[in-house]
Amino acid sequence: MPRLPFRLNESRFLLYSLLVHGVLLAVLLINLGPMSSVQQAQPPEIIHAITVDDDSLAAVQQEQERREAERRRAEEQRAEQEAEEQRRAEQQREQERQQEAERRAQQEREAEQRREAEEQRQAEQAERERRQEEEAQREREREQEAERQRQAEEQERQEAEAEAERRRAEEEERQRAEEARRRQEEEERRQAEEEQRRQEEAERRRAEEEEQRRQEEEARRQREEEERRRAEEAAQQEREAELQRQLEEEAARQAAERARTRFIDAWGREVQRAWTRPPGSASGLTADVRVRVLADGEVTSIEIVRSSGDAVFDRSVETAIRRASPLPVPDDTAAFRRAGLDNITFRFSPDQ
Repeated sequence: MPRLPFRLNESRFLLYSLLVHGVLLAVLLINLGPMSSVQQAQPPEIIHAITVDDDSLAAVQQEQERREAERRRAEEQRAEQEAEEQRRAEQQREQERQQEAERRAQQEREAEQRREAEEQRQAEQAERERRQEEEAQREREREQEAERQRQAEEQERQEAEAEAERRRAEEEERQRAEEARRRQEEEERRQAEEEQRRQEEAERRRAEEEEQRRQEEEARRQREEEERRRAEEAAQQEREAELQRQLEEEAARQAAERARTRFIDAWGREVQRAWTRPPGSASGLTADVRVRVLADGEVTSIEIVRSSGDAVFDRSVETAIRRASPLPVPDDTAAFRRAGLDNITFRFSPDQ
């Protein structure tokens, strides 16, 4: 298709050549006609006609050669132009490839910068959480120390009250004994003095003896009442001590349950961060996992107790738990045991 103008020029040149040859042939026939009918001898004109024919043919041939040379130059120029255009197009494609490569490199650098920024943010978040946990632990320790001090003060107060009660009882007993001794001495003196009036004072003595028995009965009743009161107070103290013990056990149980829940949540977050979704894995999958953990957070065994139905997903959960080991645990081994963190079953649901 690009050579169509040159083919048209060739057709025009051929038509022009045919016309020129036709004109020369007509001139030749005209010149030959008079020579045969009127004058047989006119060689100069014949020679002149032949000379004109050769020049015309030479001119036609030169014109044809000139046009052929122009056509070739045009084709060469066109080929050079096409080569130049192809070179420029290739250069343009190369520039576009370089620009695309630079754009992808820029995107990769930006992605790397975003990843590093995210890692820095996560590290700072983890540090903040660690510090908050340490502060909370210190606050718990302060509260426990305050509670221990309060209990010690309460015990000292109870012991002081018990000692005061003991001393009061001893003083009362001493006074009663002293009173009894005094009365006995008075009675003995009275009996010695009134021996001679025994008969006359028999009724009065009996009355006094009855009064003494009444007083003694009253004293006995008061002693029994005091003993009963003390027994009731001791029982009340025992009940209060038992209630205090139950409250402390309940508080310890609730603290262990809160610690268990908090650390299970922390384990879920650690496993979530270490988990990578398998290619082609469906969303909304859930797996129940039982893990055995040492006091230092090291995971010793992993068991899928309820599968998600996707074996690849289950294996990815086990891999994430191994990556997250050691898991965060309480600093106190006793707290770790009370929370029951050595054998835990938790549910891993990455899409919830």
